Amino acid sequence: MSRFILSIEEAFDRGADSVGGKSWGLARLDRYGFKIPKTLALTNALYLEVIEAALPESLLKDLKSQPDDLSLIEKTHELLLTSELPKTFISELEASLSAHELQNADLAVRSSAVGEDGASASFAGQHQSVLSVTGTDELILAVKQCFASLWTPSAVAYRQHMGFDILGVSMAITLCEMVGGKEHSKAPIKAGVAFTADPVTGRRDIMVVEAVTGLADALVNGQVQGYRYEIFRNDLSASPVENGPLNNGQLEFLANQLSRLHWTLGDGDTAYDTEWVFEGDDLYFVQARPVTVLPHLTLPKLVSDPVIWSNANFKEVLAEIPCPMSWSVIESAIPEMLHMIPNCTGYQTPKGLHTIKRIKGRCYANLSELQWLWYDGYGQSPDDSNKNLGGHQPAIALPEQESLFVKLKRIWRGIRVMLLISGADKKLENASAAIFARVRSFRKHDLTEWNEEELTDSLWRWMADTEAFMPDFAKGANYCGIKLFLFEQQVRKLKSEAYQKLAYALLSGGGQMDSAEHAISLRTISEVARNDPKAKDILESKDLPVEVGDSAFETALRDYLDLYGHRGVGELDMRYPRWSEAPRFLFEQIKFLMNQEKEPSGRSAVDHDLKQMLDALPVRQRKALIAAAEQARAGMALRERVKSAIVALMEPARRLVMEKGRRMALEGRIQAADDLCWITFQEFSALVEGTWSGKGLCELIESRNLKHDQWAKETVANVYTEEPGQKPVQQIVERLTGTELLGFGAFPGQYQGTARVLTSPDKEQGMMQGDIMVAPFTDPSWTPLFLRAGALVMEIGGAMSHGVIVARELGLPTVVNIPGALEWVEDGEFLEVDGSLGRITKKAA
Repeated sequence: MSRFILSIEEAFDRGADSVGGKSWGLARLDRYGFKIPKTLALTNALYLEVIEAALPESLLKDLKSQPDDLSLIEKTHELLLTSELPKTFISELEASLSAHELQNADLAVRSSAVGEDGASASFAGQHQSVLSVTGTDELILAVKQCFASLWTPSAVAYRQHMGFDILGVSMAITLCEMVGGKEHSKAPIKAGVAFTADPVTGRRDIMVVEAVTGLADALVNGQVQGYRYEIFRNDLSASPVENGPLNNGQLEFLANQLSRLHWTLGDGDTAYDTEWVFEGDDLYFVQARPVTVLPHLTLPKLVSDPVIWSNANFKEVLAEIPCPMSWSVIESAIPEMLHMIPNCTGYQTPKGLHTIKRIKGRCYANLSELQWLWYDGYGQSPDDSNKNLGGHQPAIALPEQESLFVKLKRIWRGIRVMLLISGADKKLENASAAIFARVRSFRKHDLTEWNEEELTDSLWRWMADTEAFMPDFAKGANYCGIKLFLFEQQVRKLKSEAYQKLAYALLSGGGQMDSAEHAISLRTISEVARNDPKAKDILESKDLPVEVGDSAFETALRDYLDLYGHRGVGELDMRYPRWSEAPRFLFEQIKFLMNQEKEPSGRSAVDHDLKQMLDALPVRQRKALIAAAEQARAGMALRERVKSAIVALMEPARRLVMEKGRRMALEGRIQAADDLCWITFQEFSALVEGTWSGKGLCELIESRNLKHDQWAKETVANVYTEEPGQKPVQQIVERLTGTELLGFGAFPGQYQGTARVLTSPDKEQGMMQGDIMVAPFTDPSWTPLFLRAGALVMEIGGAMSHGVIVARELGLPTVVNIPGALEWVEDGEFLEVDGSLGRITKKAA
């Protein structure tokens, strides 16, 4: 490897600190199969050697102490222009040009300063590029011009403004063959710039292309106006442009490449600014750099307010760190789902809002936006929004006065919501049942017999069906929320706070709660297993037998997996197997339950108090409260069933992806089938459609695995605040002390027992029957452990959280939304949980 001149592959290995931002961007493009022109990278070692020889030590000291002295800057600029380049470099240059067949080519000599084109500073327009350079002599002059451009008043001022040491930025150089130059064909040239988000408005749902006929120098320099195309990221459709330079095929191909680039280089989190050239129908990228600052697009009321980022109950819905394939769906699906009801009821949210984002790999929601959206749209207070979602985020400030017209509009939108979900329960039940039936039918297929086209076509159909069902999921969640709201209105009419707390016991029982039923059914299976000799052998195997027989246990297990086999740990993430694939966790729960006596009721005191309260109420009030509770239970059951349907839709998609991965592993293109979960659906689409050869696929998978492992080691806060244009700042939570904590009492009743602190459901080995389960949050994969628990404590949770809904169904005293509970409680401590008061207390054993 040369000291001064590197191939683009060597530039990737050397890194941005050696070859600068521009060469590093091109090296990354090449690494992952994007087409770039022939390129060589000159390292910053050349610049450092030149300034050591050309600039006196006294001048360097003066620049350090007087960075604003224009005469010193001008002197430095002139000395670099007239400097001599090392003879060893000139020899290497001639050899490298010959080796890469560039000795007679038209070259672009472009500055590539260390720190340039980075995530925090672009240096856009600060440094010089020289085009159409041919031959060694012209190259030497162009290199010195790029070196000298580091020392202009504007470039020095930019470095100071961005916080760089005046001498701390060194210059590397990119030598890039010009597309359309004399060594290229004479195919028509079209060129331009493209952004994977709108740099003017901040919209994140579109990509913006500006295109011209011919090379784009004048466009980049702001001398001409290009034709503007807007490409929608969800389906890559483009806004029509009359007489635009790009034909339909070129625009479609560019859109696909930009979509992949957004994910491959920016991981979907960072928007990219690119320059590109079409030579005929061959697309070349000649630059790619992160967009350093996007405008803060938000709701008008929140423009000057800090953003509150919270994981709220997203922490329990999603895997802690979603894999790239899952995140590429979540990133757009969740905002669309959250905005669906407002957009359908006359409250039009601005397009392209930054509703969710990743912080250290975890999903956070913009709670400032959601609190204002639900208040301004429907009058729900920020405190009530936080209660429903869970999480520890603060409430936003509200206006002191509002007009009657504003209030009336909220009432009208509320009526439209009621009309929208009127009759939704039956429709959603039928739609969910149809999904479950289709998934069960799909399990019968042997995918190894399908050809490639059948696999991919089926995958896209299932993904389209999942997307189409998301509005139904939103309706189910809102249906549940409204029924709970109406129940709470009845609860607030009760005369005492004690009665109000006790009334939540009415939400317990009733059955038909999918997330609870799949746990309760395990107890029935365990009773069957006690009396079936075959059960022990199957349960010890930790895997499903190739053929399931007709014994009582095998029949019960087959029926269970037929109903609930689509569920599993991390069930909304493509990376995790379903219980129908990997039943080990279920087998462990069944083995545990086989050795336990039938669970005690534990509810007699609550039931007695509840009966007394109901008997004391006037008949009309009692009937209204009971009816509202029945409706709320039905709403919660519907929400859980619709969520189960979403999970079910993912089972066929995962099976199809795994089959494609199995074949690719056999071909040696990846190491294991589930490696495909480390690429996004946009990248997967490019692979199967042939717009990506797969160059760099294994390296991309490896780098994302490493990033995931790094994220997993990092601790995160539940809430961050972000001032516009700044990085998120962690909300500091004081260390908990004392013997008593207060949270949200989600289900009444008192219980004393041994605390078992669990960080994930597969760490349950020490949890015994009757222990108090202390968890960060729960999703449906935790539900079998609820059968062991005498009470539940969670760090995160709200009125509509999964853990709260299931705990109510099972009648477990529950306290949630206590930040730091896992640190405050020591495993094995004796606790009292009072779900009526929302209190947990450390007790002497």
